[in-house]
Amino acid sequence: MLKALFESIKRNFIIPHILFWMASIVFFAVALVYTRDFSISAIDLTTAISFFITIVYLALAVYINLLWLLPSFFKRRRFLLFTGLEIANIFGFVLLNYFTSNAFEGGHTNVRNEAIAEIILVTIFLVVTTLLKFMRDSIALQDAEIRVKEAERQKIEAELKALKSQVNPHFFFNTLNSLYSLSLDKSETAPEMILKLSDLMRYVIYEAKDSKVPLGKQLEFLRSYVYLEQLRFGAGLKVEFTVKGGHSSVPVEPLLFIAFVENAFKHGSHNPQSNPFINILFDLEEPDRIHFTVMNNHDPREEGHEEGFGLLNVRKRLDLLYPGKYILEISEDSGVYRVDLNIDLK
Repeated sequence: MLKALFESIKRNFIIPHILFWMASIVFFAVALVYTRDFSISAIDLTTAISFFITIVYLALAVYINLLWLLPSFFKRRRFLLFTGLEIANIFGFVLLNYFTSNAFEGGHTNVRNEAIAEIILVTIFLVVTTLLKFMRDSIALQDAEIRVKEAERQKIEAELKALKSQVNPHFFFNTLNSLYSLSLDKSETAPEMILKLSDLMRYVIYEAKDSKVPLGKQLEFLRSYVYLEQLRFGAGLKVEFTVKGGHSSVPVEPLLFIAFVENAFKHGSHNPQSNPFINILFDLEEPDRIHFTVMNNHDPREEGHEEGFGLLNVRKRLDLLYPGKYILEISEDSGVYRVDLNIDLK
């Protein structure tokens, strides 16, 4: 235990400790001059030795408290034992100083007052050094928390970049498939579709690389995508795109809603006899909340939607971006598939 104690003292006895004890010597010397009737110039060698021995005893009491009592008892919430040992530490200092005074100075006439003064002195040092230790530990803990949060932030950013890089190929793969189908049919809408696709690619390549973009930019992107899909499916598919409220400048993660819209077009019913529809709604009436809804009917012969790559991807992104601040509900009833996403931006 003594070896560990000395190693701990060696590790912690750095410049701040040296400066503290130098200041303490000055403080103690000034206090000694004002509490005893003599000047510094009148201090002889015996008194000087007794003075420095008292400082050594003070340091011993302080480091017993800092390196043993606080970590071994106080931090482990063994307060009763800590209090008893701290009192013993204080009286140990008083007794050691009493015997040293007797040996070097021949003792004092008023032992009671001297003992009270020494108890006050060592208590002040113990309280001050304990507070300084708590302040240092608190700062070190805050620094550690900052480092942990920074590491977590970097990890989340890396994961989001990886997920976003997966979104882009997936989106373009689906769109190029549509374009390929139109080219096979020699559709007149193919050139217009290529032009619109170039606009979408420009957004994905140049604007979606940012961590946040205004929601209004995403609405323009989604409208372009919806227009592109309507060209492919024709007038038989009824699509409604509604935005309520004017809070479209709020910053959000790019390409966050495209997977749900893609899913609606992919799995929605395209049979004209079933009156296929897709309804997209953004409720932006509150400045710190987004309510997004997309509904589509689907072929009743299908067993139902399974969450594919796109939806699984967006769930992961929501978990990273808005942990505990979003509600995603996906339901299917009477041939209508519905997605409700509420995001709290506060």
